[in-house]
Amino acid sequence: MKKVVLISTSLSATSKSASLIQSAAEQLKTAELIDLRQLSIPFCDGRKIEDYSKEIQLLFKTIEEADALVFGFPIYCYSISGVLKNFIDIFSHAMNGKRFGICAAAGSKLSYLAIADLHKIMQFQSNAIGVHPAVVADYTDFENDKPSLDIKERIQRMIAEL
Repeated sequence: MKKVVLISTSLSATSKSASLIQSAAEQLKTAELIDLRQLSIPFCDGRKIEDYSKEIQLLFKTIEEADALVFGFPIYCYSISGVLKNFIDIFSHAMNGKRFGICAAAGSKLSYLAIADLHKIMQFQSNAIGVHPAVVADYTDFENDKPSLDIKERIQRMIAEL
């Protein structure tokens, strides 16, 4: 079985994208979850990974050992968040050649093109391969702050492609 690492990049306590990642975790059962709300990730400043803290180096190793990744993130101003971009800037070498999935929460259905930003960054920075379907949900796709059945099914289809 593939080792999948789920990366939840929203810093919001009431994050919809974290809810999407939680749904993926429930479906995968054995995936490792990295929740950036629980970590202190510094700003990328171009230093080598060896010059970061032990916590960051261990996180790098976890990502490096994964077979596939799933990014959970909010879409802000029709693009990926700065938190996600900073994470990629630090850990891009650990993601080299990996397949990745997307669980994004957006303000509206019109924000779906933001996933193209992530595909472009990951392709050129890490030679990584984005799988389809990408899961992009807005507020209408949640029931009591939980992903709808349709969204859970899309997550399942995305996981199958990892």
